[in-house]
Amino acid sequence: MIRSVQTAVCAIGIFAIVSAADMTSAQQPVSPSAPSQTPESIQSASGSTFVSQFANPALRGSLYLTPQWPMTGYYPIYPGNLSRAIPGDGVSVGPLRLHPHMGVAQMYTDNVFRTNGNRVSDFVTTLAPGIQAQLPFAGFHSFIIDYRTNIQYFSRSSSNDVQDQTASGGFKFDFPGGLKVDLQGEHKLGHDPRGSAVDNVNTQGLGVNKWTANGFAGQAEYVGAQSSVRLNVRTIHWDYLNNGLSPSRDRLLNNAVLTFSRNVTGKTSLLVNVGALQSIYDQNKNLDNVIYTISGGGTWNVTDLTSGEILVGYQNVQFSRAQVSQPPPLDEFTRVKDNYANFYFMGRLNWQATPLLKITFQPYRTIQQVVSAGSLFFTVTGANLTARHELTDDTTLDLNLGFEQDKFQSSVSGGSDRTDYMKNVSIGMTYRAVKWVGLGIQYIYEDRNSNQTPFTYQANTVMLSAQALL
Repeated sequence: MIRSVQTAVCAIGIFAIVSAADMTSAQQPVSPSAPSQTPESIQSASGSTFVSQFANPALRGSLYLTPQWPMTGYYPIYPGNLSRAIPGDGVSVGPLRLHPHMGVAQMYTDNVFRTNGNRVSDFVTTLAPGIQAQLPFAGFHSFIIDYRTNIQYFSRSSSNDVQDQTASGGFKFDFPGGLKVDLQGEHKLGHDPRGSAVDNVNTQGLGVNKWTANGFAGQAEYVGAQSSVRLNVRTIHWDYLNNGLSPSRDRLLNNAVLTFSRNVTGKTSLLVNVGALQSIYDQNKNLDNVIYTISGGGTWNVTDLTSGEILVGYQNVQFSRAQVSQPPPLDEFTRVKDNYANFYFMGRLNWQATPLLKITFQPYRTIQQVVSAGSLFFTVTGANLTARHELTDDTTLDLNLGFEQDKFQSSVSGGSDRTDYMKNVSIGMTYRAVKWVGLGIQYIYEDRNSNQTPFTYQANTVMLSAQALL
């Protein structure tokens, strides 16, 4: 019954998009630019818990079995990221601009559970209806409501079926004099994908780990003639819904990052970045902590062919409470000391090799939170290489290469530290059939090698997708 209702809703969504496409040319949108293939600016990445293996957008899409939608990019997997306004006129209803969109994808993977043995292949169907409403007011300000879904049906392993949803609303203020402020509230129903660092091998025979997250995100940025300053804040509460994970993983995250930039020349600038990420667990109090980050670096754009930014610094994990004895299963989370230090690095190098080919290299090293039995956190060191080539005005070819080491800090004195090595390759193509319809195809190869055998796996995934956007 539920599946029938969802199918009917998606059919109505397709009908609405196709019907709207028959409106007058005054309502036809300017085709949006292709979605970005690189992560957000590293200036806002310090303290983020969502870099890690998701620095490679293709791997992120492969783990979640979510394609790169031709018109809107990847589905917003994690909470706390500010929604971006969809460009174009959309459908005008008075002063309101509506951007309905609908995505359909068919995928195949030869290792749906991301296991080392007993591999199971599967076909996956994804439906992704959504809509964004934009209401400009008082000049350059706007109010944006954004709703998106990621509904997945697995042919052979229904325990993996998910109905992710993201609903957000917020204000974007653009004041005279260089001050911009973004404020957003968000509700998200999501899941931990098979094969990610937070996936628990003990639940591979059960449904995927599902959760809800409610949060607020804000950004204030002032850009002056020679200097700029930006403040990013987030607060998110996670509630796990199944597999008995609520006692160990339910938590509140508070994050604040301040970035200062000063122009040195017309082509270079200096950066200073400080941040704090606080984790307050509902029950698992031995893991309450704050990760402090301080770093410095710069940006440059010496020629029209090369540009880049880099931050180098220091991270410190400070556990907030004295260790206490906890009942099972929380007794697995202990520690031998209260402070851990780490060298921090985040960079991005851009090279416009030809007018049609752009190459981006992103190295990184940072501490990440994880709630896995026997581990306190993990340190990630890796690099992501992205190449984007415009074959024609309507066709783009994308290549992603990624490598990462995840080194987990054991919570047991004298315990064996888990270390994972991940390699991934992706190649894909997007095609804009008409202004409001796009097609895509991707192939992704994943290889994770771990000194703890249950976490080792290889997987091949192929994705075909189509999307309509007004």
